[in-house]
Amino acid sequence: MPLNEEVIGREYSSDDAVEITAHESIYYALAYNEDNDAYFDNRREGGIITPPMYAVNYTGGGMGQVLMDPDTGMNFGAMVHYSQEFEWFIPVKPGDKIKSSAKITHIDVREKGSILGCEISGVNQNGETVTKAKAEFFDRSAGSGKPDERVMDPEPGKILWTQDMKVRNGQTYIYAEPSGDHNIIHIDDNVAKQVGLPGIILQGLCTMAFAHKTVVDNLTGPERDPLKVRKLKVQFSRPVLPGQTITYQGYEIGDEDSGKKYGIIAQNNEGKHVLRSSYCIIK
Repeated sequence: MPLNEEVIGREYSSDDAVEITAHESIYYALAYNEDNDAYFDNRREGGIITPPMYAVNYTGGGMGQVLMDPDTGMNFGAMVHYSQEFEWFIPVKPGDKIKSSAKITHIDVREKGSILGCEISGVNQNGETVTKAKAEFFDRSAGSGKPDERVMDPEPGKILWTQDMKVRNGQTYIYAEPSGDHNIIHIDDNVAKQVGLPGIILQGLCTMAFAHKTVVDNLTGPERDPLKVRKLKVQFSRPVLPGQTITYQGYEIGDEDSGKKYGIIAQNNEGKHVLRSSYCIIK
């Protein structure tokens, strides 16, 4: 069944704000194996900041309104997270209160499914925009059957860094709590197999959080300042399983948006890409 293109342009907002607590902020950092004191050490000048990727939680209300709108025609049993982008403007700290709003921007019909895209904004208690996000979701039941034009990623440049991230057994349960992503395919092995997966799979946004950590670890100097990461964009291309080790690599692309753009490669133990068309921008 095709998605309903009449929902393009529909906007959503909520009066409910997410209050950032130190407990949940630290819990989220630990959930993706973080070790950066910017998120843990209150002795730092100005105290701790919330991990930028915690935007998955405080913008989740806007995103949830899009996904729960029955008018989209989205088949949840056939839906996967296709891509995600975050752009950060000012740091978020415990005590902040963030409201999110969203807008459906496009529907793209492909051979084997359709993509629904949306934009989400997070605004703090002072009316300041802290984060803007773009998300796409792929409905495997809404394809056209017509072959797509094949688009290949450009060849990467010289690899500047390589870093492994181990997916712990149980990581999906740990990440589900502070992120708010309790999709049953991440916490129920039988259901995951019933929908054609090999078993429980890691939340795509945890794979993205790993990518953010490796970017901060390797591209922001010895101080590992996460505020230097202005933007991160990924496209999910293959499920990640508990117990796997994901190898992240980065290469320079060039100058963009008053910063430096770097491509990101992520491969599993078998050398297969779990992300594609992925990049970050560093101030």
